[in-house]
Amino acid sequence: MIITIGSLKGGVGKSTATVNAAAELTRLGYKTIVVDADPIGTTANWIGDREKQSPDHAAIIGIQKKGNLRSTLQELDTNYDVVLVDVGGYDSQEMRTAATSSDLLVVPMKPSPVDLDTLPQFVDLLGAFRDFNPELLVRGLFTQAPTHSMSKKLDDAKDILGDYPELPLFDTTMYQRSAYMDVMPLGRGVVEWNDSKAKAETQVLVQEMMSLA
Repeated sequence: MIITIGSLKGGVGKSTATVNAAAELTRLGYKTIVVDADPIGTTANWIGDREKQSPDHAAIIGIQKKGNLRSTLQELDTNYDVVLVDVGGYDSQEMRTAATSSDLLVVPMKPSPVDLDTLPQFVDLLGAFRDFNPELLVRGLFTQAPTHSMSKKLDDAKDILGDYPELPLFDTTMYQRSAYMDVMPLGRGVVEWNDSKAKAETQVLVQEMMSLA
């Protein structure tokens, strides 16, 4: 299964979702590889940190790749249970060739009007992706959601997304929890940490992802 995690906005938690999914998939026993196609290289750095800072945890294989990803992903798909692809937060050759080669496209979004401004453009892109890959599944994922019980940002964002049926949401939301940042320099996922809420979010998210396989 090839899963691309991408959006048209930077800073929405793409790499956070990627590395935490990789940690959970590995914990569950799936043979997983991560392809970092984002020039910033956050995911690749995380894998390097894992080797240095957390050598007692299961190794996670990762590669960096730019340009046309199609042949690389197709080859990896024959050798791994799950191929996770982290692409940059903008329209790129990497995003287009990954999405048109994937089984599932996960679109992280922060629940704020500014971040949702790119939705019309992204929905247009989805149409182009499906012209080449009609079987592509797409799911939106709200990230960095406020944990304050009085905040209406998440509900308001869900209302906005209701106008875009092309982008159905995962049931899972990733909330703004310090655990997601605390584990990054150690090369770990929150499923390998002591925050039960962040761990549960990640586990349910991965269950949702794999249920679509």
